[in-house]
Amino acid sequence: MGRITLTLPRLGETMEEARVTDWLVTPGTAFKRGDVLLEVETDKTVVEVPALTDGTLLEQLVHPGEMVALAHPIALVEAEGAETTPEPAAAPAEAPAPPPVAATAHAPAPAPPRPAASPAARAAARRSGADLALVAGTGRRGRITAADVTGTTQGQAPTGSAEAIVLLHGLFDSPKGWRDLPRRLAAAGHSVLAPDLPGHGDSAPAATLDEALTTLAQTVTQAIPAGPLTLIGHSLGAALAVKLATLMPQRIAHLILSAPAGLGPRINPDFTQGMLAAETPQALARALSLLDAGPLSTTALAQELARLKAQRAGHAPLAAALSSHGFQQIDITADLARLTCATTVIFGTADRILDWRCIEHLPATTAIHLIRGAGHLAHHADPDLVLSLVTAQRSTATRA
Repeated sequence: MGRITLTLPRLGETMEEARVTDWLVTPGTAFKRGDVLLEVETDKTVVEVPALTDGTLLEQLVHPGEMVALAHPIALVEAEGAETTPEPAAAPAEAPAPPPVAATAHAPAPAPPRPAASPAARAAARRSGADLALVAGTGRRGRITAADVTGTTQGQAPTGSAEAIVLLHGLFDSPKGWRDLPRRLAAAGHSVLAPDLPGHGDSAPAATLDEALTTLAQTVTQAIPAGPLTLIGHSLGAALAVKLATLMPQRIAHLILSAPAGLGPRINPDFTQGMLAAETPQALARALSLLDAGPLSTTALAQELARLKAQRAGHAPLAAALSSHGFQQIDITADLARLTCATTVIFGTADRILDWRCIEHLPATTAIHLIRGAGHLAHHADPDLVLSLVTAQRSTATRA
């Protein structure tokens, strides 16, 4: 494999430049020949730029929103069968700019990345008013297709399905943390929503974590379709799922909680403090290692650190409200005891964030699945289990 620089190809007879609209492959990710690397908008349409060989994306040289001239470098890649090309010559150094005069305004927070979606999916979303952040993609690498949009539009029940599945991620996570679970659920015929919960609703800080979860739950209800729901939540997202179930118990068909917060007394303070204190990729890697999720590339760590620092103002008060000196400050057991919907809890026996033995506080009617040797991301250790739990519960409801 060789390291080469990709340039913007000619994608039309009259094309001389294009605007980058979306990257579909992130740095550190391997791709196959024919995979779409990015989308660009020419003077006539939005087109896809495919990979011409197998390889790995090393660095994105242009960003969404930038105009790029024909043959301009757009990415560095490791490509199969290619010889390393020399780096482009650096531009001559310019004279240093004079220092700014008394700058007082803070730089705006970076905008969240756009979901990976096909041009047809974006057009369908504009027509229907759907929020692409709430649509789970069934295309290659989780990309959103037009069929995904027309099957799940905001504010109404997904077409052809009587029940939607809502995935609620944990405190420091994002919808990408579900990996390919949304795609697998959608491929099995389920309608899936995976909303982004940055800061878990940090725009209106509440006095207590319970109040914060209640406020966020009320916000989430406005974005999910009408009709019965299966809620799948992880960690603090599981506590949010329980709160949602108490607000609309008649609509919840099944609760699936992976390593739920709020069951037992202890929580590992090294994780929450490490995530909040990380200022370098190396420090973040140490905190993330407690999840036992596997290694991340240097580029992926840098991107994740930038995202977390941008959301830290929302994460910090929630983390402080969630735990104090290693003790959880929330208890979901009373709410669970009042619920009548089917409830399933999944825990890994090697979880280093929460103690799996807190399952002793669950109601007797709760179905419990322990995954030997799995860490805090138990649903990643056995994704087939989650899929089977959803399918089995839906089959039971259909027979009833």
